[in-house]
Amino acid sequence: MRFVLVSRHTDGRDIPENERDRNLKDMGEWLALMKVDTAIPIRGGKSITSKKVADYEGDIGGVIIFNAGSLDEAVALAKKSPGLKYGFTHEVFPEVPMGPSTNR
Repeated sequence: MRFVLVSRHTDGRDIPENERDRNLKDMGEWLALMKVDTAIPIRGGKSITSKKVADYEGDIGGVIIFNAGSLDEAVALAKKSPGLKYGFTHEVFPEVPMGPSTNR
């Protein structure tokens, strides 16, 4: 099954300078553990409403599409995120197939 993880954080600003290299290494190991299909860092986007388009200023730092056997397994993988100790939060959602897909 595929899942979507939405990561909310401050783009690493809350990670102490002397821990950033280690955190990047830990994040790479975590992403490998998660069997990631796609990782999308959220940078430079736009926020669109019916009245305006503005630069995105929210707290979503990234979106990950990954594989797990169940929602419980997906949550267990998300709980291994090294970013959680720096205040990151993650939300995990199961994929809802919308019809036949040709790119799987």
